[in-house]
Amino acid sequence: MTFSLAGRCTETGRIGFAVATSSVCVGARVGAIAEGCVVFSQARTDPRLHAVGISTWQRTKNAAETLSAMREAATSAHWRQLGILTLEGVPLHYTGASCLDHCGGFEGTNSLALGNFLGSADVLPEMVRAFEQAAGPLEERLQAGMLAGEAAGSEREPLQSAALKVLGDEGLMDADIRVDFSTDPLKDLGVLWRDWAPKAAAYRLRAIDPDAAPSSAEVEGRPA
Repeated sequence: MTFSLAGRCTETGRIGFAVATSSVCVGARVGAIAEGCVVFSQARTDPRLHAVGISTWQRTKNAAETLSAMREAATSAHWRQLGILTLEGVPLHYTGASCLDHCGGFEGTNSLALGNFLGSADVLPEMVRAFEQAAGPLEERLQAGMLAGEAAGSEREPLQSAALKVLGDEGLMDADIRVDFSTDPLKDLGVLWRDWAPKAAAYRLRAIDPDAAPSSAEVEGRPA
């Protein structure tokens, strides 16, 4: 009961994903990023499979081997939905026979959409279409894809949580935003993103060059 979207930016070399579901705290359970790839474990989710995928990717740099390792490690794989998108643009996915329809994956040039228990067969193609046609930062293109999926049918139960994660340079997350419980989580995710976006560079600077970084009060616009 989840739909997710991984995307890459060929101009900046960044990769990330967004996800939403009808249960709480999806950001704690679905999706992981390492340098060069995003992996997904969803449907009847086993977050441990993310670690299997990331470690296999880091060892092999091979998308097919990564997906195969996740599938082989999965207990009752027929309940699992798995995917990988690499920075080189390789999207692969697997949907077990017990996942609830509408379900499956849809591949774009720079993206991969996965979903199960969806409201229509149009959700995944619309997510990819909107992402591929959107302009702007990767974070905003991912959100455009998710909103298009929601408009095309979403999933069959009301959404309750959403997350957005994008990995930048030097192993630092450019965005790591979660809405753990909401009646409109994708809208609230957009609110959080608009607050975070102008602050992200300052917090990155605090990590790599703290002597040159502004204070928290300056970043947050509070009196010194």
